[in-house]
Amino acid sequence: MSALSGLRGRTALVTDADTGTGRAIALAFAEAGAAVAVHATGGIDEATPVADEARHHGVEAIAVAGDLADPMSAQRVADHAVAGLGSVDVLVHCGRIVPHFLVVDEPVEAWRRTIDLNCSSLFFLAQRVLPAMIERGFGRVVAMSIASDDRALTGHASAAAARAALAELVKVIAVENGTSGVTANLVSQAMTEASRPEQLVPEQLAALLAIPRPATLEEIAFACTYLASDQGAFVTGQTLHVDGGYTI
Repeated sequence: MSALSGLRGRTALVTDADTGTGRAIALAFAEAGAAVAVHATGGIDEATPVADEARHHGVEAIAVAGDLADPMSAQRVADHAVAGLGSVDVLVHCGRIVPHFLVVDEPVEAWRRTIDLNCSSLFFLAQRVLPAMIERGFGRVVAMSIASDDRALTGHASAAAARAALAELVKVIAVENGTSGVTANLVSQAMTEASRPEQLVPEQLAALLAIPRPATLEEIAFACTYLASDQGAFVTGQTLHVDGGYTI
């Protein structure tokens, strides 16, 4: 098969899909024929334009909103996605924050918020959608991460801890549910075309990347659709680095 298959007629919930990588992922699933629930943290109005854009591909699309760091709010987001689409076959977790504090300076509230938003939110959502995936014998969980979290960087304590926990959570989901037709993987990205301008200086890219350019958002999105496709059915518990060689 030369093209990805198995996504047409599926349903996908993509979190933090109102802008950037999440938006590109939601639209990539819509283009592949999957119905999508477009999530935004700030409110329905932020997710609605992307849902409208997704419908241009001839698929059903809805907007959902809520703070995924809160267990009850995350549950409502999952429930609204199921109510609007009939099911969630694919869960793509994109939300994350990266506060910058030295360990001795980071407020407890900032630490907890980072852990809850970057990692626990996937746990909250997975608890809600996994039972139906298991019952149907099909499910895909894809979590997004940042390649810089693979390095010990000053000021990244909570983000790095959340990333490590997220990677292990993904592995456990994979191990526990492989016999039920459910896979779980992590996609790790480095600089993209949507990164801050100071991260896209050519000399800096050449020093950090084997392929000295930022990734396009479409390249990141393709990794997610691949993992959710028929061709990605035997890949589980893995971290797919789409980072131009940043982590070599």
